[in-house]
Amino acid sequence: MTANTQLKFEEARSFLLSLAKERGVQLEVFAQRGTETTVQAFGGQVSEFKLSSKQGVGLRALSNGAWGYAYTENLSRDALSRAFRSAVENAELVEPAPHAVLAAHAEPPAMDLFGEGLSGVTVERKVAVALRLEQAAKESDARVVTVPYAEYSDGESETAVANTEGLDRAFKELHAYQYLGPLVAEDGQNKMKMAFQVTREFEELDPTATALEATRKALALLGARPAPSGVFPAVIENECMALLLAVFSGIFSGKMVEEGKSPLASKLGERIGSDLVTILDDATLERGLSSRPFDAEGYPSAPVTLVQGGELRGFLHNTETAAKAGVSSTGHASRPSYKGTVGVSPTNFVLASGEGTRDDLLTQLGTGLLLTDVQGVHAGANPITGEFSLQAEGFWVENGVVAYPLDVFTVAGNFLDLLRSVEAVGSDTKMSIYGAIAPSVRISSINVGGQ
Repeated sequence: MTANTQLKFEEARSFLLSLAKERGVQLEVFAQRGTETTVQAFGGQVSEFKLSSKQGVGLRALSNGAWGYAYTENLSRDALSRAFRSAVENAELVEPAPHAVLAAHAEPPAMDLFGEGLSGVTVERKVAVALRLEQAAKESDARVVTVPYAEYSDGESETAVANTEGLDRAFKELHAYQYLGPLVAEDGQNKMKMAFQVTREFEELDPTATALEATRKALALLGARPAPSGVFPAVIENECMALLLAVFSGIFSGKMVEEGKSPLASKLGERIGSDLVTILDDATLERGLSSRPFDAEGYPSAPVTLVQGGELRGFLHNTETAAKAGVSSTGHASRPSYKGTVGVSPTNFVLASGEGTRDDLLTQLGTGLLLTDVQGVHAGANPITGEFSLQAEGFWVENGVVAYPLDVFTVAGNFLDLLRSVEAVGSDTKMSIYGAIAPSVRISSINVGGQ
C-alpha cells in the first residue's frame, strides 16, 4: 500500500482519529458516501438519465478551544493527512468558542431507514416508473395536453460520525422518489399542479396513483375566477400548511435565537399560538423525510416538543448552542454535507393533528377562502420577522362547500399571527415536499390580494 492508495470508508476514519490522537488533538470526523439515480421522461421517451456518486470526510478539529474545519474527497493517506493539518491550522485562525466540546454521546435509537435496499431493482424498472408517470397522467383525462415534469429518483447513502472521545456510529438510508406535473387546458385556461411520493421501499411506489392525484389537482383549478381582495376567514389545506411550517421552522433554531435572528427570542414560556397549536420536531419518525438516529455530532435523536397548547416550550439545539443557553442538546446539529460546518436545523417538523376532516373544517368555515398552495417563499417570506407576502392558489367556499377556483392571488400576514388565529385543527396530516408535516387548519382571518 502506498501513501496514495485510496483507503476504504471505515479505514479513512480510523486513520484520521489515530493521527489526531498521536498529535494530541481532539477531532471529529463526519463522513458521507452515497449514490443517486435520476430518470426524467418526456414524450414517451427518457429525456434524462443521471447516475452520480460521492464520498468524502469532513474534519472538525478542536484546538486551543477553537474549531477548525477541513474536508477531502480523496481518501489516500497523504490527502487525509493534509486535511488534518488544514483543520488544525484553521483552528488557529479563529477565536476560541467558550462552549466548544467533543463527547461520546449516549447510544442512539435503533432505526431501519434502508428497508430492502435497491440492489434488486434494475435500471429498466426505474425507467418504467418515470415513463408510467407520464403515461398515466395522459391517459387519465383528455384535458391533459402535456406532462412537462415526470421524474423518478432514488438514493442510497451512509452517514458516519466518530471522534477522538470514543464516539463511532453510522447509519444507512434509502429514498425512492417520484413526482410529476401535468399541464391541463380548457376554454383558454392552462393549469398545472405537482404531486409526489417519497418512500424507503421501491416496491411501495405507485406511479398511477401519483399521476391521478396531480391530474385531479390541476383539473380542479380550471374555471378559475378573479379572487376578491380583503380579510377573510380561511382553511389552509394540509400540504400548504406544512409548507408554511417548513418555511418558518428556522425561527425555532437555538442558533437563530442566539444570533438575534428569531422573533421568538425572549418569548420562552409565553403563548405564541392558540390553545390548539402543538409543534414538535421528531427525527425518529419511521416515515419522515429527515429521519435519522443521531445528528451531525452523533447526539441521539428523540422527539422534542417546541410548542405545547400554544405555549413556547423550547428551541432546537446542538451541543454548543445548548451550552450557551444553559440547556442540553436536543440532537439537532446539522451539516449540509461533509463540506459544511455545524449548525442547527429541524428534521421532521410537525404540527400535531386535531379532529375532523378538511370537509369538516370547510363546513365550520361557511364562507371564505380555501388556501391550497403558496409560491415564492424564498423571496416572499422573511424567517427573521415572520412576515410573508406570497403568490397563492385556492378556492372560494360558500355555505361550507367549495364553490369555484380562484385566479392567482396573494396572501399576506405574519406566521406568529397565523398561529394565534388557529380556530380548528384537522386530522388529515400530510407531508410537504420539504419534509414538514401538518393537518389542515381553520384560521379566523388572512389578508387576500385579488384582482
